[in-house]
Amino acid sequence: MKIGYKRSLTFIGFLIIIISLIGVGYLFYDKVISNETLVVVQDDLSINYLDSSNIIGNGEFRFSVTNNGSNDINYEIKLSDISSFNSNVTYYITSANAPVSNTTQNLSEEENVVVDNIIIKPLETQNFILHISNNSSTTFDIEIAKLDEVKEYFYMTILSQNEAKESALTSVGEEISTTSEGLIKNTDDDGITYYFRGAATNNYVSFAGSSWRIIRINGDGSVRLIANDISDTLANYNTEIEGYEDLENADIQNYLTQYYESNLSDYNSSIATTKFCSESSSTNGVYNAYTRIVTNKISTFNCLGERYTSKIGLLSADEFIYAGGLYDEDNTEFYLYNEEIDNLWWTSSLSSSDEDNFYPFIVDENGSLTDDISGSLYRSLRPVISLNRTVSVSGTGTIDDPYIVN
Repeated sequence: MKIGYKRSLTFIGFLIIIISLIGVGYLFYDKVISNETLVVVQDDLSINYLDSSNIIGNGEFRFSVTNNGSNDINYEIKLSDISSFNSNVTYYITSANAPVSNTTQNLSEEENVVVDNIIIKPLETQNFILHISNNSSTTFDIEIAKLDEVKEYFYMTILSQNEAKESALTSVGEEISTTSEGLIKNTDDDGITYYFRGAATNNYVSFAGSSWRIIRINGDGSVRLIANDISDTLANYNTEIEGYEDLENADIQNYLTQYYESNLSDYNSSIATTKFCSESSSTNGVYNAYTRIVTNKISTFNCLGERYTSKIGLLSADEFIYAGGLYDEDNTEFYLYNEEIDNLWWTSSLSSSDEDNFYPFIVDENGSLTDDISGSLYRSLRPVISLNRTVSVSGTGTIDDPYIVN
């Protein structure tokens, strides 16, 4: 009797184990077959479609591209095989580590090149998210295509003529830079940025009849420039104590707009609409930029205030620090210093305010960042623009052979 009872218990135990294994196996099997990940290999390119390569409906569709070879590869991202076309469908693409423009576009019935001429280094992986909206019934495919004929864009020229470094030689935010430290890698709101630091001698650009200096390659592949000299017009931030935080609509933006219309409007197709940043948060009259730069000595290319888009703007205090300057310390040996500039010029970053006044960061004639000038007073402008990602150039960037837009 006891033996039969034990055998029954043993049988039941085995049965429970078998059922459990079947259940686990089923769960695993279900997980595998429901995974829509698709991997496509194209010579040395490996494309991993995490959310399928076929677009149905709205949403975010993730994919990555990996270069498994030993040479640079250029490729483009397209939308193809469109079915049940609807012109209301819109899309834009974002990437944390590839130069792409995240401008929203309407779907075209024929060819849709989302991003052309992306360069990927050996053993590098670039990640993307394609954002789709207003799509009810249209279907199409994400297509990655290698390019045999490659056109070199401005940002590619800069990267090919400079070895990008992972970090600066001097401590950003704690030391001035008085030697040429070259091109340095960092990140901004749009991806990977590359900035010049110190006494750079190969970041000159001749454009629109004026001399400019390259600040950095933006994360979207456009190239940010600052005028090598100040404008002829003096400007204040804002006449009133109210509204000065809204840099997009403050008085100083009107001066920049007038400068653009007078000097740059004929070159509009080469100039990108890019993101600028205004400080919008303060504690007891002290803005975040002051806390970052002066107190904590930590700068960033990411906007921690309000972002707005424009064809023209100002240098941020953070960009000044990355270029090699410091707060309350002279530097006449880095590329933002120009001995012919004998007046103070505004940055876009606010430092502090009280009931009667506000104080933006400003650069003095000795290359020092300071904040002792009221924003209601009139000082100089040093305009900042960005050239489109697809602009191409000639030249080597030196003062005698500056980059010239083709």
